[in-house]
Amino acid sequence: MTKTIIEITGMTCSHCENSVAEELMNVSGVTSASADHETGTATIESASVAEQALADAVEEAGYKAVGFKTVDA
Repeated sequence: MTKTIIEITGMTCSHCENSVAEELMNVSGVTSASADHETGTATIESASVAEQALADAVEEAGYKAVGFKTVDA
């Protein structure tokens, strides 16, 4: 299992967090997703998922992924 932290611009409220988390959960291989507008990040756990698929999901929610940090769990 891999933990990935995504830096996201544009989130301002809990509705933003929910939108991002829902879109990330739609990505095949993602087992959990949460977002935090105060830190401007989303954290996911997954079995190997391409960063582009995650960035596309964030964009689908209406925001922009600007950085990725992967930590093996």
